Amino acid sequence: MVDMETQAILNPLFILLAGAIIVVIVEQVGRRLKLPKLTDATAVVFFALTLISLYQLYLISKGQTPPVLTYSLKGLGGPFGVSFVVDGLSLFMAFLFAGLGLLVSIYSIRYMEKDLNLDRYYSLLMTLVAGMIGVVFAGDLFNLFVFWETMSISSYSLVAFRKYRWEPIEASFKYLTMSTVGSLMVLYAISFLYGLTGTLNIYELARILGASPIRSQLLAAYFLVACVVAGFGVTGAMVPFHFWLPDAHPAAPSGISAMLSGVVIKAGVYGIARVLFTVFNPNSFDFGTVLMVFGVITLTVANLAALLQRDIKRLLAYSSIVNIGYILSGLGIGAYVITHYQPPLSLSVAGLAVMGALFHIFNHAIGKGLLFLCAGCFIHEAKTRDISMLEGIGKHMAITGASFSIGLLGLAGVPPLSGFWSKLFIILAGYSITWDPFMIVVTTLIVLNSIFAATYYVWLMQRIMFRESKVKAKEAPASMILPIVILALLCVVVGLMPGWIIEAAGKAGLSLISYVGG
Repeated sequence: MVDMETQAILNPLFILLAGAIIVVIVEQVGRRLKLPKLTDATAVVFFALTLISLYQLYLISKGQTPPVLTYSLKGLGGPFGVSFVVDGLSLFMAFLFAGLGLLVSIYSIRYMEKDLNLDRYYSLLMTLVAGMIGVVFAGDLFNLFVFWETMSISSYSLVAFRKYRWEPIEASFKYLTMSTVGSLMVLYAISFLYGLTGTLNIYELARILGASPIRSQLLAAYFLVACVVAGFGVTGAMVPFHFWLPDAHPAAPSGISAMLSGVVIKAGVYGIARVLFTVFNPNSFDFGTVLMVFGVITLTVANLAALLQRDIKRLLAYSSIVNIGYILSGLGIGAYVITHYQPPLSLSVAGLAVMGALFHIFNHAIGKGLLFLCAGCFIHEAKTRDISMLEGIGKHMAITGASFSIGLLGLAGVPPLSGFWSKLFIILAGYSITWDPFMIVVTTLIVLNSIFAATYYVWLMQRIMFRESKVKAKEAPASMILPIVILALLCVVVGLMPGWIIEAAGKAGLSLISYVGG
């Protein structure tokens, strides 16, 4: 008999996977009853039910000490026993995935109404979110990899959804090719770890490797770290594995662009963070330096590339890569201080840095989700992605234009919007140890890149909002405006009252670094 706790862990996955099947049946019923929006409504309902089930899971976990829920299915035997572990970090990420999925499903009601096969679209969207939630709930590497591939296959298909055009097919194939190489690297690391330890349970791996001779086998250890960083870094759009993302965004429907930048690439960051911080303890391995270096390189390269873009979705794609750089840098600072310094200094600075990185995951999810949904409205009306042709369109679409401006200013880190706080925490953590020249140099480069990015955010806002209009446009339909307004309000409210997200990100960060054993 399945107890309440176990059922609560599985409910979000069951709801989404059931919805992915039911929506296909509902599409056929809707056609016969001449109810064209029945499919859309069904998808919205299943995403809403998923959020409710996650809230129920949060309430149950809140009553636990520590607030961690676990479930294991050992019937498979050997290394393939399936386990789920739900902690603060898992719930933090899952709420982001399901929340943005709900808003995108509402947005798609009108945005996708002229497309065919909407049952497949919503089915893939729900499978995508189920895969991402499965990744963050997985307590073993076998389970994580299965859900990772579920997420990946769904995202390839959604990028190629408008398959009657060449652009989505090319972009999806590039994404598929690069992601397959990344998945193989992750699979190799998983196989190596199983051969070394005889288990795939993440927390058992942490225990065994903590006392294992692999510490002395540094070449092998760092090769595995490289496989994990590169493998998950492809989906995370980390430089130099980022090339698929700028092509995928223009090709995909705008709602899917919001999902890709808002949450899918964050699953890659989650994979890096969970495996490295838990399995490869920063007390044993100095992967923080690697993450900081890759973070700064990602920031710099993507910022320079963004300057060359004239397609609004490509520019926003490079902006997403920039923000992955901030997140990697924050995680890297956290790991670096744990490796090189002693408690309590190391854990206090690491806590601030990791909390800032996770807070930025949230801020970028809502901010970039907002920008891509706004860009979709502009493209929906103007029928072009060319920034020069979109000049002044914000004058005709006041709500969308104002929301777009809020998203840009938020990601630029302008107070009192939400993006200000997460960047501030990462920078404060970086400057906390003033006698470490490496940290000072890295943090200064983060600050300079942040200023640099802010200049083209303001440039884009000025062209969209204040130039002479070149196209005639009207405000987008209400179902497209609603998710935009919700995200814009979140950017403002979180900026003015950041305490509740700081608390959530802090608990999520504590879930991550608590396995370090500082």
